[in-house]
This record gives sequence, C-alpha cells and structure tokens, in this order.
Amino acid sequence: MFSKKLALTALVTMLGLTHTAFAQNKVYIEQVGSSNTVSITQSGSLNTVGSASTTSTITGSNNTLTTSQTGSSNAIDYTVVGSGNTVSKTVTGDTNQITFTCGDSTTACTNVTSTMTIQGNSNTVASTIKGTGITNTLSVQGDSNTVTQSILTSSSSSAITILGDSNIFTSTMSGASAGGGHSLVAAVTGTSNTHTVTQTGSVDTVVSIVTTGNSNSVTVVTGN
Repeated sequence: MFSKKLALTALVTMLGLTHTAFAQNKVYIEQVGSSNTVSITQSGSLNTVGSASTTSTITGSNNTLTTSQTGSSNAIDYTVVGSGNTVSKTVTGDTNQITFTCGDSTTACTNVTSTMTIQGNSNTVASTIKGTGITNTLSVQGDSNTVTQSILTSSSSSAITILGDSNIFTSTMSGASAGGGHSLVAAVTGTSNTHTVTQTGSVDTVVSIVTTGNSNSVTVVTGN
C-alpha cells in the first residue's frame, strides 16, 4: 500500500512538472486501498483536481477514476469511498467546477458508476452519492448551468441531460429505500429553465421529465 502511494505521488509530480512550462495545473491525490486505477489529463492553465483545502481522495479497492480537463481555471474536487467504483469526469471549456462525493460518514458507496461530461463555460456541478449499486449520469452542453444532486437513498439512480445556457437543476433523493430506490430521468433543452425535483419517503418513486423551451419552471415533490 505504501509503495503504491509513493508511485502515484511520483506520477502526479511528474505530470505537474510536464505542464509547468505552459500551465499552472495542480493535482492532489491520496490513495488508500488496492487495485485502483487513476488517469488524469489536464490541458490549459490553472486547472486543479483537488480543491477546497486540497481535497481529492480514493479509499477502498478496485476503483477506477478518469478525469480529463481542457481549458483554463477548471476545478474538480472528488471523494470516493468503497469498492468497485468507476468514476469518469470530462470537462471542456473555461471556469467549470465539479464537486463529487461518493460516500463516507460512514462509508457506503459500493459498485457506483458516475459519468459526467460538461462542454461549455462557467458551469457548476455538485454531487453527493451514497449507497449501493447506484448509476449516476450527467451531460451538460452550454454555459452557466448549475446542477446540484444529492442521492442519499440506497440504490437510487439519476440521468440528467441539459442542452442550453443558464439552466438550474436541483435533485434530492432521500428516505429509506423500499428496494430499488428512487429513479430520475430528465432531459432539458433551452435557456434559463429552473427544475427542482425532491424524492423522499420509503416508497420508491420514478420521475421522468422532458422540457423544451426557455424560462420554464418545474417543481416535482414525491413521498412525504
């Protein structure tokens, strides 16, 4: 375990030295466990992987993390806890920020697959995922979009696609799962739309949203 930490630290240090001639990329990783695979590619300037007091942690075994950033002033802050996780983040554009938390307090997050793809500028994404067998997918194409996700119910899943600018999407899943957990599928096309989805309670709920146009406001509340 200790030798893997040293090898990974050396690799990250070399990566940073490779970019210093034309960029100011910053990477921080603390790896605990075995059979983890980490691949990070940064292009541009002032990109970071760990932020908010150098937070970026992988804990557990058989985790796979792939992060790619293109542009300047991008930031990815992630925490992965558990085993068998696959996390892939791709950011293209300037001043985008992703904050990803998979588990902890205490543990959870097993067999979780999370994929994010962001193309555009000034987008902000914050995700919290806890539980088992969760698949989380997010795709954003456009500028100044804000997505906040909180998945606290075991085995719940979501798939959100946004095409446009200045959209706000907030999703919250909580409560004791009755089995499969809550499910959310959303497709938003347009500008300045606001979506708020709150799924709670011990009864699993399924929400499907498709909106097209500008300045729409959608609020969905399920459970009790």
